[in-house]
Amino acid sequence: MGRIFQHSAASGSALQSMMVTLADGRRIHCRCSLGVGEPLVLLHGLLDSSEGWTEFAAAQSRPCIAFDLPGFGHSDLPTRPRIGAYAEDVHEALELLDVPTPVGLIGHSLGGAIAAALAERMAEQVSALLMLAPVGFGRIPLAEAVSIPGARQLTRLWMPLALGHRLPLTLAYRGFVNAEHAGGGEMLERIVKSEVDLAAAAAAATQAIAAAGTSKYGFHRRRVGYGGPVTAMWGTRDRIVSPKHSLGVKIAFPQAQIVHWHGIGHHPQCERPGELLALAARACALRPAALAPLPAAAGRRRRIAPAFAPALAA
Repeated sequence: MGRIFQHSAASGSALQSMMVTLADGRRIHCRCSLGVGEPLVLLHGLLDSSEGWTEFAAAQSRPCIAFDLPGFGHSDLPTRPRIGAYAEDVHEALELLDVPTPVGLIGHSLGGAIAAALAERMAEQVSALLMLAPVGFGRIPLAEAVSIPGARQLTRLWMPLALGHRLPLTLAYRGFVNAEHAGGGEMLERIVKSEVDLAAAAAAATQAIAAAGTSKYGFHRRRVGYGGPVTAMWGTRDRIVSPKHSLGVKIAFPQAQIVHWHGIGHHPQCERPGELLALAARACALRPAALAPLPAAAGRRRRIAPAFAPALAA
């Protein structure tokens, strides 16, 4: 069994930092906040970290657990470059934190695919799934191209250089990711400061994204084993993950509600934060009768993550 071994206040944030040691010795970092009701588990996208959820979590009255996905932020790399490996690590961390279930899962981009894998893994412990421009529901040619063995080595060489300069990053973000909307400055600053560590994390994640799009067992080629409420949102100007991948979501989750936001790109947290709060409130408030808690879990629903609550309240 692993254990929580560190916590510290995050200055100016509703979230406080915690590190969890997994059974194999690797560490997963998360930021947690107290609240009332079912917890929300927040999973970020490629190149981001749990810090990207700071404003979103600060606006919540529910407990929030925002993870640094394996390899990103302060978390160690996954055991293998596959979506399932990321989900395994987050699932183990949730168990070690003793987070009460059911939980609402919210994932952006890479985090969306991981959230889908978690929903299948934890089907009876998930009350709702919200995915924002998720990967994993179709092929992404760019991810496949840079995951070819020869290109993979080249990418590892040039990526630290590309990520270490603010101006080209800003231009690429505004033109390619954020549909020319302002915002994202704090994330870009984090990228520039940690470009060397991000290179390895991005390489592993890109391989996982490419594999998810081409696997014969991919989400978009089968029905995923989770029958609860699912909402998937895309911006109509998303140049990273095509809104057409919503067709793959409907194959995986026939019950899914698909939402398209006109005029935005790939990063709704920055482009329309207020609307995202409203969408999350609607998507994660649904409580299907089919997901009634098991008797063993019934007494846990009213507790607020006892493993980390005392530390946060101190």
